[in-house]
This record gives sequence, C-alpha cells and structure tokens, in this order.
Amino acid sequence: MGLRDAVQADPGVALVTVVHALALQVFYPTYGTWTPLQLRLSLTGLERLAPGVDDGPAGRRVSDRCEAWGARLPERAEDLWAVLAPMLGSDLLDLLACCAGVGLYAVRDPHDRRTGALAQAETLATAVGLDMAGTWSATAASYFSRVSKAKVVEAVTEAAGAEEAGRIAGFRKTDMAEAAERLVEGKGWLPPVLRTASDAAETDEAVTPPDGDAYSFAAE
Repeated sequence: MGLRDAVQADPGVALVTVVHALALQVFYPTYGTWTPLQLRLSLTGLERLAPGVDDGPAGRRVSDRCEAWGARLPERAEDLWAVLAPMLGSDLLDLLACCAGVGLYAVRDPHDRRTGALAQAETLATAVGLDMAGTWSATAASYFSRVSKAKVVEAVTEAAGAEEAGRIAGFRKTDMAEAAERLVEGKGWLPPVLRTASDAAETDEAVTPPDGDAYSFAAE
C-alpha cells in the first residue's frame, strides 16, 4: 500500500512505471516478471486475418517505429528501467504511443460480440482523424473478389456512379472484380466497415457492421 501511495504521488515515476511494463511486453517477449505493475498487453497479429496487412503503408510505419525504438532500448530486460528513468517525458510518451498502438485490436469478426471495444475503436478512430483511404484501397484481391456481386455493384455505384455500375452488372465475378478495381481506383472509396464516424457524416451514411456478404474479418 505504501508503494501504491508513493507512485500515485509521483506522476513522473508513474509514467515510467507504465511505459516500462508495456515496453517489456512489446520488446522483451520472454522477459519474465520484471515489474510489479499488473498491466497486461495482448499482442495479436493481423496477417493471418488480412494477408499482406503487415506490408501495407500502415503496417510498415508500425514496424519502422518499433524497429527504431528497439534499437534504442537495452538488450537485457533487467536494464530497461535504468534507460527509461532518465528519459525525457516526450520520449516516454512516444514510446508509450508505440506500445499502445501495437496492442490495439479493432477487428470486426461476426463471431466476436465485443460491442463495447468496437464502439471505443470508432471513438479512437475519430479522435485521431483516421482516414483508411490513405492506408487501404479496394482491389480485386482485397475486396471485390471476396464479396457478392451485389456488393461489388453497390461499391461501384457509390464510387463511380450508377451508369458505370450498370455496365459491369452482367460480368462474370472475376471480370467484375477486376473492372470494379479499375473503376474505383483513386476515388477513396471505403466499405462501411472501414469508415469512421466522420466519413459517415460526410456521406450521410451510418457506420454499420458488415453483413454476411462483407469481409469475414476486416482489420483496421
């Protein structure tokens, strides 16, 4: 209780304590128990759910930040506190952001009913001004070959107009997916699962969860 009281009274040390606990889990996966702080971070890979996501723009930026911080941290977990304790507050917050980011899990799975967590993911996306159009684009491989023809036509209608959608409506699925990719290219179109509340406001559409024709999984 005395230690709880002392750390509460020292925000600087409290910040180091939190960053230390998170960094141990992100950068030293076999660290053992080097912290009394009961703060657990789950690190869930997204590649198996969305192949190629690690190599996308956002994935590369996340990886680059982790690599940069990994180069600054000591090799041994037991030496981490000594490195963090004198670190500037701005650097600690930057490392905190790096660790918090890799621990986020905002995957919509029809079998996962984490409505509270997903609602908070929407709040976070709005808070950071997330625009998935700068990270993801609809292609035959990433979207159009994975949804029904009706969804393809719907997407092309939104992005390029009803006339273009009608022109490809009778195509075979493979040809339709390839044509849809060309028609939406550069339009910034996103499926509902990847739109934030601000996107919905701009298009007068509510953000709704995917139905059976949308992604089985969609990783943000």
